[in-house]
Amino acid sequence: MPERSSSAARGGRGAGRTETPAPAAEGGPTRRRLRRERTDLLETRILDAAIEEFAEHGFAGARIERVSAAAGTVDRMLYYYYGNKERLYQAVLGKIYEDMINAQSEFVLPDDPVEGMRQLVLHSWEHYQSHPNLVRLLMNENLLRGRHVRESVQLARTTLPLVQTVETLLANGQAQGVFRRELSSEHVLMTIMSLGFFYVSNQYTCSAWLGADLMGRARRTAWGEHICETVLAMLAEPMAEAKKSKPRRKPAAAKKK
Repeated sequence: MPERSSSAARGGRGAGRTETPAPAAEGGPTRRRLRRERTDLLETRILDAAIEEFAEHGFAGARIERVSAAAGTVDRMLYYYYGNKERLYQAVLGKIYEDMINAQSEFVLPDDPVEGMRQLVLHSWEHYQSHPNLVRLLMNENLLRGRHVRESVQLARTTLPLVQTVETLLANGQAQGVFRRELSSEHVLMTIMSLGFFYVSNQYTCSAWLGADLMGRARRTAWGEHICETVLAMLAEPMAEAKKSKPRRKPAAAKKK
């Protein structure tokens, strides 16, 4: 005879009824939410491990088995979430862009455009210093001629808040007569980014050539100030600069009769 289910074995009037599960305690986690949280944690571990792997070995040298081992999971889970290595790499690029956008969105625009530009330069410089994997991953993607960025729908539509911030600061400074009118926001943006990116991306070779640790605190601070001075000198309206630096004339002494 087939084995009866435990609910049928109990018989009685309740045997044919479907029992309603007790509601979860107010504010308590449901099974579905717990499952979602565990999934989010696993995806976070996978992405964190993948960022390290691709930053260290590049796209060609990265290995799925090393990522899964570092994330504390198995290869099939990576394929379940991302499908293949290329899509995992695009997810990594998406994550570093998201972190960069979040950092740029936190910047508060001061009223003074000169001080605002200075703060923006230092804010951007700090992000490059504290996210070396961002620099390494972007270097690798440029070696691949930006193929994965172009092929990703998400990344192709990404707009960096830094672009709008530079445009706003430049326009405000030009309106107040303290920034040169002929300068484009594109040139200002590329100057800020290149001076920060180059320093971090070339730290090892330049340290060897110069015989100094370029990533020491004092040298990094000095370089941040240098970027500020370079950008502000480029932006300065000559007439405004001349007015600021021109010494005031002393009143002529009265001639004795």
